[in-house]
Amino acid sequence: MRLKSKIYLYTSVLFAALLAVVCISVYVLFQRMSVEDETQRIQAEAFLIAERVAGSSAQIAPDDLLRAYVPADGMLRVVRPEGTSLSAVTNGAGDAFTAETYAYHESVTSERLSAGGSGYIRVSVPVIWSDGEVRSVQISRSIADTEGRLAVLRTVLVVVSLLALIPAILASRVLSNRIVKPISALTGTMGDIRQSGKFRQIETGQKPGDELAEMERAFNEMIALLEANFARQERFVSDASHELKTPLTIIESYANLLRRRGKERPEVFDEAVGAILSESVRMRELTERLLQSARRPEADTLEMTETNLTASVRESAAAFSGAYGRRVNVRADDVVPVTTDTAKVRQLLFILLDNARKYSEDGIEVEVSGGSGIAARIRVIDRGVGIPEAELPKVFDRFYRVDSSRTRQTGGSGLGLSLAQDIAEALGVQIGIESQVGKGTMVTLAFPTLNLPRPTSDTRSGKTGLGRRSTRTDEHKSERKERS
Repeated sequence: MRLKSKIYLYTSVLFAALLAVVCISVYVLFQRMSVEDETQRIQAEAFLIAERVAGSSAQIAPDDLLRAYVPADGMLRVVRPEGTSLSAVTNGAGDAFTAETYAYHESVTSERLSAGGSGYIRVSVPVIWSDGEVRSVQISRSIADTEGRLAVLRTVLVVVSLLALIPAILASRVLSNRIVKPISALTGTMGDIRQSGKFRQIETGQKPGDELAEMERAFNEMIALLEANFARQERFVSDASHELKTPLTIIESYANLLRRRGKERPEVFDEAVGAILSESVRMRELTERLLQSARRPEADTLEMTETNLTASVRESAAAFSGAYGRRVNVRADDVVPVTTDTAKVRQLLFILLDNARKYSEDGIEVEVSGGSGIAARIRVIDRGVGIPEAELPKVFDRFYRVDSSRTRQTGGSGLGLSLAQDIAEALGVQIGIESQVGKGTMVTLAFPTLNLPRPTSDTRSGKTGLGRRSTRTDEHKSERKERS
């Protein structure tokens, strides 16, 4: 059974059951009150008749006495202790009780009887007769009027219940439709996504705060996350196929050359092995950067600590200089305090130093300044080929290269500055670049001060304002290419 039918059936049955309980309770309560009122009225009448009959029993014949007080819709009789009685007197309505076995009651009693399809109430009242004997005066009266009113009440309750079920059933249908609507929209959207392969979000119009609106929000957030992950996956596959094709082709070509001529010609062997090794190293670096670029930005857990930026930069520069044999000159204040993720800063600095190494032959300079309420800054300066002013807005785009032939010689993949921009955004650091052709390039990292909040995404997406040629762009984040 479908959920909509279940809700419709269960709510209808539940409302019908509640309505039946209410109607039965009303009827039982009204019946009890009506019978008790009728019994009290007959008891009062029985006390009055018993007093008068006992007081006149010595002067008037018993039959005439009872006939004078017999009710119009019942029976009157006097029962002796031994179980015998004077002649029962009726007006026709109580004839069914004349043949009954006499029952003597020493105290006031009342009971409900049924005869001939009608209901009666019998009240027994003990009295002292004229001869000093205690006898029981019994009055039986019909309660047909009360039963008639109860019958009318039963009919009214049944009719009202049936009439009330109609809007209840309609309300149940409306309720089931309203509850199932966002679920139907959800399943329909999932079916459309499965058939078309395109991500979509649902809009049910639910007011914020209820569970259905929460379900809609959670589904839309999940779809947005899946769409972003799918886009990253597609971008990774596209980037990998695009960038790995060239080194694989080179490796394959030199491997074929080795197989054909490597044994006879040592110079060919040395050239091929060197090229294969060089391309293998470049493939490894490219693969690492592709994997880092394809990760979810929120997957990186930042460990923000207060640290001395100068010490961190000096350690990173020394490690880089030892690895690549390039001189890195650090000019910095003794203490530049910042609150940041030290490991991410080192990763960011290595990317910038590696970029400077590839595009300059001279030494690399690193300047660190700031502290005491002033924003800390790191400047990485090289004296290399520089970047034309028209190319500066594109250097943070994925796989962008200012000079493709030069990039092939240096082993650049076009991912370094794009990855650096992502890391800087995660740290709340503003990144900017200034460059002149033939004179070199300066990349500046501006850290927030200790007493200021981290920059918002809007702040980070703007210009860095580092000079006339300084720029930082977000326009092409979906397919960024970079100079590396």
